[in-house]
Amino acid sequence: MKNPLLRRGSAIAVVTACTLAAPVSAFAAAPASAAPPASLPARGLPAAVSAVQPLTEYPQTPPAPPAGPLRQTGCTITGTDATCDLWAKTGQLVLPGSAAPVAIWGFAGTAAGAAATPGPVLVVDQGDSVTLTVHNALADNLSLAVPAQTGLAPDTSGAAPGGTKTYRFTARRAGTYRYEAGHTAAGARQAIMGLVGALVVRAPQAGGKPTAYGDAGSAYDDEATLVLTEVDPAFNADPMHFDLRKYHPQYRLINGKAFPETDPVATDVGRRVLLRYVNAGLSAHPMSMLGVDQAVIGQDSRPTAYPEGAVTVPLAPGQTTDAITTMPPGPDGRRFMLFEPGGQLNNAGQTYGTATPGVSPTQAFGGIMTYLDTNPQVATGDHVGPVVTGLSATPDPATVTAPVTVTATFSDVRNGNSPVDAAELVIDDLGIAEGTGTAFTGSFGSPTVTGATAVLAPADLTRLSHGRHTLWVRAHDSAGNWGVVSSVTVNLSVTGAVTTGLTVAPNPVGGLVDLAVSATGDDRAIGGTVTGAEYFVDGTGTSGTGTAMTLNVSGAAVSAETATIPATVVGALTEGRHTVAVHTRDSLGLWGPLASADLVVDRTGPTQLEGAVLPAVTNGVNGSPADPTDLRINAAFTDTTNAGVHSTIAAAEGFIDAAGPDGSGFTFLALDGTFNQATENAYGLVPLSELTRLPDGAHQMLVHARDAAGNWGPLTGLTFTVDRTGPPATVTASGSAGVVTLTGTATDALSGIAAAEWYQGTDPGVGAATAMTVTATSATTAKLSATTAMLSNGAHAFWVRVRDTAGNWGKASSVTTTVTGSKLIFADGFDNGTAAWSQTVGGARVAPSAAFGNSAALTVTGSTPAYVVDNSPVAERTLHAQFGFAAGTFATRGVIVDLLQARAANGSAVLTVQYQRTTAGVSQVRVGALTSTGWKYSAWSTIAATAVSIKVDWSSATAGTAALSVNGTTVATVTGNTSARTVESVALGVAAAAGRTTGAGAIDAYSATR
Repeated sequence: MKNPLLRRGSAIAVVTACTLAAPVSAFAAAPASAAPPASLPARGLPAAVSAVQPLTEYPQTPPAPPAGPLRQTGCTITGTDATCDLWAKTGQLVLPGSAAPVAIWGFAGTAAGAAATPGPVLVVDQGDSVTLTVHNALADNLSLAVPAQTGLAPDTSGAAPGGTKTYRFTARRAGTYRYEAGHTAAGARQAIMGLVGALVVRAPQAGGKPTAYGDAGSAYDDEATLVLTEVDPAFNADPMHFDLRKYHPQYRLINGKAFPETDPVATDVGRRVLLRYVNAGLSAHPMSMLGVDQAVIGQDSRPTAYPEGAVTVPLAPGQTTDAITTMPPGPDGRRFMLFEPGGQLNNAGQTYGTATPGVSPTQAFGGIMTYLDTNPQVATGDHVGPVVTGLSATPDPATVTAPVTVTATFSDVRNGNSPVDAAELVIDDLGIAEGTGTAFTGSFGSPTVTGATAVLAPADLTRLSHGRHTLWVRAHDSAGNWGVVSSVTVNLSVTGAVTTGLTVAPNPVGGLVDLAVSATGDDRAIGGTVTGAEYFVDGTGTSGTGTAMTLNVSGAAVSAETATIPATVVGALTEGRHTVAVHTRDSLGLWGPLASADLVVDRTGPTQLEGAVLPAVTNGVNGSPADPTDLRINAAFTDTTNAGVHSTIAAAEGFIDAAGPDGSGFTFLALDGTFNQATENAYGLVPLSELTRLPDGAHQMLVHARDAAGNWGPLTGLTFTVDRTGPPATVTASGSAGVVTLTGTATDALSGIAAAEWYQGTDPGVGAATAMTVTATSATTAKLSATTAMLSNGAHAFWVRVRDTAGNWGKASSVTTTVTGSKLIFADGFDNGTAAWSQTVGGARVAPSAAFGNSAALTVTGSTPAYVVDNSPVAERTLHAQFGFAAGTFATRGVIVDLLQARAANGSAVLTVQYQRTTAGVSQVRVGALTSTGWKYSAWSTIAATAVSIKVDWSSATAGTAALSVNGTTVATVTGNTSARTVESVALGVAAAAGRTTGAGAIDAYSATR
């Protein structure tokens, strides 16, 4: 007969995934007819008393008949009305291996019933009108919630202590629901204490079979409700004050029970089983079944679009899931393990085994685990192999230097009473063929063989890895049956204890200081203890010849290990990389593998790669572009030992002119935010206020960096200049025909010349005057030059000032010169309003004009005269007048406006420039002159509405002319006898108009020459 553990349904995977050493044969498709053990664990007794049995001795009672569909429970059904009552009470829960019962709050189905968690399963039919009444015997208000059930609003008040609260809803949707303590202040803690349960809404049958959702795909034969919860005894001891951040469940339960006390699901071969999962806990509880798969058909009371196959059914906290599994056919009955693969398959770490000194107990299976039990189809005769009891391995822990003896008792008394004729031992891998393992020796040939032994020699052990190993044992009877396997674990020490967490500090190290070495020795893999540790510097000697380390706990499985490497040893090490190695000895005398850590010895400080001060020249007012109130010092540093090993940069600092003690300068910051690399870009900021104590002249920022070993590098000077005084200027003026040339020199020995400017009359402010040309910018000495526009005859004073590269303006120097031979009559750009003009008529005003770059301009608007007058002309027989004109929005609506009038001594006009805007919106200008025969006008010329330059050239002669130019191009000319006319004044603006106008234009930059 084949080994049952190798059939579909084997639980080997559980041992691997959960690293639990308990035998698993009872679940691996084990025959359901196997005999029960002689004794069972006493429920609720301490572990030392309960004598918890291996899983091979888990109760294997004769299988029950198939469970069939759920019967109607928890509610009274009258027609389509379902009346359900729940009594909330305090109670107790006895858990496997627990020394004392755990307090719970649970629901009872009757007034006299005891509190239970979960509460009774409430079963109603789809479409029933449900009336659910909660009777509260607790100390706090209690409400009820049924998530996903429509028609129930959250209840935050609930039933008062001693009171009741009734909830009504219609069970419109079939499926599995969770009910629990509701939304009162204590509701969440009440649910954790056990006030939870399952509500099942049954769907109509399909094809004569019960269904989960009313369709043939959800039909089933047997049904089970599995409410999954967990218990943390510390929380249950003080639920209203417990810090839920420390919640750590020790028990995991199915329907209020932990394995091995869980109830099996009775079914039979070939039957479909509906498993209604309700996760009523705070943790996720995925569920797997060994040997068969599950098909998810519904989640949270909603059917899936189609059955979803799953090896593991995920169950998040609060989730409900309906899954169907089909029991496979077979020649005999089997049990298929249903368990939580990702959880703790134990009960608060409960163990079983011997109290023999040096032998570790084995952890017992527990938690969320049960099985689906099929009826056997037993053939006649002996078809079941022997069972294994009394299995042990000594010594445990063991080493590869001494043999391991495995002892067991084999019995076929209850399985056919055939003689036991052989037994064998398999290490870790049950995949090898039966009969090829290590044979047992003993008194074989009778139905019971006591004290049989198998010996694993050192040669058998040396091929094994360090740590825990499973020894599988099985026996054979004379009827040809191999029995189910049992197992025992042995902790094998191959290499000794492991060393982890090795650190050496300080590291890197620069000076002559002691080094602290710390590590952790760990022998838990084999259940041994740590008995010693040693270290080596640069190389390893024979085990036991290193420098001993101190253990913080003697004889413990895990111990901290510390030592000090003296400064004298450190001082003898060369610069560069070294190795500190540590290993640990266990209680079996074996030294573990070496753990090593690099130690960098670095006695050379970092060097500076580059640096700069921004700005390099400062007047104490202007900072760097990025930090306007500070000088910014940029620097890059790198660190390499003489052996080429890099430390990381740890800090940098600077001093102004004179260095102080290391570490006392102004601090630099890493450009990337943290000093943690061998090469770093850094910057420091010096407030401009710190410069007040410095005299003008050259200075130095002395900067250096410190590495992680504590070494400061050499100081490097970065030069900068403080210059608070602007340069003076020496200027001369010369010229002819009304144009003046200004020339000069300026000198600034500290920072060089950057710019210069000149002005006449009122100072417009620093930087606002007319720029001069500077030759040799930034040089110590620079040449200055500028040429004025045409000036009027007479004395003119000019002011010149210079700015250096530090931003300082020097004092203005003046020069005066007399202009002769100038043809200029008058010029003004309205920068001072109308003050330069002889007369202002009709409220003429000046305002900034966007057409002229927001400079001041004369506003041209209205239909009544509003203009300025220049009386500078004196009997002028030629006149060249020019001005800028922007028509803008000035619309004359058929009216002609005189923009300029040249007038005789009596004030009458002899020359005019006129403007109009046609009805089509076109702006036009023309020129007119008074001749001996009267006024003559040119044709109209179109101009843009934006700024244009208009010029008129007039002469008094027998063949006189008046020419009009726009933007330098002559557009119109008038001729005639003007010999009797001279010009004594000029009017500019709306010099004459008649009729209605709208909008406004502007005039700027007027000049007139003779």
